[in-house]
Amino acid sequence: MVWQIVFWAVVHVAERSARPIQMDTRASVAYLLLHGDGSADSAAARQARRAGLDGYPVSVPRTLEGARIRFLVPFDLPQPAQPLALFLAIREEVVQIRVNGHVVQPSEPLVRLEGLLTSEPGYYPLAAQHLHAGSNLLEVDKVVNGFDVALSEFAIGPAEVLAEAYRWKNLLLTDLPMVGVGVLIFALLLCLAVNWPDADRPRIRALMLLLGSCALSTWFMTFKPALPLGLSATVLIWCLLNAAIATAIALYVWFDTQLARDRPRWLYRLSWLLIGFFACGFMIGGIVENSRYWLLLVMHVSYWLVIGVVVVADVVLAWSVVRDHGRRWFERSVLALCISALAMDRLGSLYDLFSPLDADLPLSLPWSPLIGTLLGLSVVLALAREAAHARRTVLDANRVLTQTLQIREAELAASFAERNEILRRSAVLEERGRIVRDMHDGVGGQLVRLQAQLRTQPLDREALAAALDDSLGDLRLIVDALDTAEDGLYDALVAFERRLRQQLGAQRLTTTYAFGSAPDQFGARVTLQVLRILQEAVSNALRHAHASELYLSADRDPTSQRLCLELRDNGSGLAATASRGHGLTNMQQRAAEIGAEFAVRSDARGTTVRLLLPVLHRTYAPIHGVDAPDG
Repeated sequence: MVWQIVFWAVVHVAERSARPIQMDTRASVAYLLLHGDGSADSAAARQARRAGLDGYPVSVPRTLEGARIRFLVPFDLPQPAQPLALFLAIREEVVQIRVNGHVVQPSEPLVRLEGLLTSEPGYYPLAAQHLHAGSNLLEVDKVVNGFDVALSEFAIGPAEVLAEAYRWKNLLLTDLPMVGVGVLIFALLLCLAVNWPDADRPRIRALMLLLGSCALSTWFMTFKPALPLGLSATVLIWCLLNAAIATAIALYVWFDTQLARDRPRWLYRLSWLLIGFFACGFMIGGIVENSRYWLLLVMHVSYWLVIGVVVVADVVLAWSVVRDHGRRWFERSVLALCISALAMDRLGSLYDLFSPLDADLPLSLPWSPLIGTLLGLSVVLALAREAAHARRTVLDANRVLTQTLQIREAELAASFAERNEILRRSAVLEERGRIVRDMHDGVGGQLVRLQAQLRTQPLDREALAAALDDSLGDLRLIVDALDTAEDGLYDALVAFERRLRQQLGAQRLTTTYAFGSAPDQFGARVTLQVLRILQEAVSNALRHAHASELYLSADRDPTSQRLCLELRDNGSGLAATASRGHGLTNMQQRAAEIGAEFAVRSDARGTTVRLLLPVLHRTYAPIHGVDAPDG
């Protein structure tokens, strides 16, 4: 209801502005038939009866095409005191106008608008010197072109008043349709440029069909076509355009209001049937004898098709606005106004319509060309609203995502810190346990043995000094291993070698290093475990195998991509019963913790301890505060 109130209010204002109040209402106008040489027919003047908004039509045979009809319009002036003018609602086919025998308009005027169904108005000032008080005669010559020739509605009155009406009507009939075609094409291109979601594409395709059909019909029926077309071809094209507009409206409303989830296949089939019907009508119109009435019938069917679709569409759009609680009310309201104008224009071609706000004001403007500007601008505005809504949605989603991400990052950081603290404490406890075991197995065992010897045997100062030196050496190796673990494997081995030489003497230790790029692959934990394994192996070689010489080598195996650490001695070897004692189990456990391969070979010629470290990957978890970054 609100849509219709707004629509009819706009229509009333536009019609009142473009239609002079002084419009002549006489019942008939006399006319003469002129031959091609300009001579009048011998018959007396005939009368053309008024036919509403069509003016004063005259039916002529098609054999007289090219002849002229001269309309004779007498009018009285009490006293021509103010400037007067002639206003013609449509000036098409006008070739000459005279008043009291004087030419007002030269033949073949330059026209801005010459469409197939509409034309621009005419405004002609009447010179005061050609007018006189009393009876005056106005003659309007029009060329015969088609079935009918009509003198359009006209007004003779004050020049300023008629000029204002002429300017308004010229704006509504010429300038706005030109702008409308451009706006419709721009909106169509804008719809093509946007990458629409799959759910919106059927609706947008229907909208593009509506925009294209309205733009093409406005250009075709309002402006002069580029090619000359016969009456049958013109009717066929116009009917097809009406069918396209009706189909586009039906499809758009179907997809926009979501009447059903499935595609309206029946509607597509109906569209093809309509195309076939109008094509058949075109062919029949070319062969029947009275083709005029047949073509009019086909054209009226296309009008009623648009009217029926628009009525249903308006009802469905209004229902959808109520159903969706006002969602997309603006787009649907503008669309309802635009398609109402299309329907009113077709209905006005069938019947004379009058403004519901003024029963004496006929609706004479063609509204199909006028509504293009509003339709195109509303589409552009709707696209801008959708783009702004999409941008707000993206910004809101980004804000929520950022907040959620910050919360999750804080939770993850807290969890990671808690985990690191647990692992650090676990590592500290583990290191303490290992140091205690090292102290117990090495220094502690030696001190216990010294204590037992002192209690059961006489004091031997040299033996006591040597045993204490061994215990101090072991203690230094333990501390040195802890201090140098952060320096990398190569530096740790060099420090270990130096400390071992101080304990053994230079002549008893031989070393060979060939690391390549391997030292950069290991962290502090690997280095610490390697030093402890070597420390345990040295302790076994000196205390249990009674070795006099040690050989330490480090070499990278190019085939297996592993670093081979090997410690050999020339001792007496390990007894078979002691294969699981003397710290071998501890060394195996330490090697397994760092993903290394541990092997021991022992015989009468000596013992070899081999440790193979993987270079390309790590099989253990880094401990924060203990491991240094690899590489």
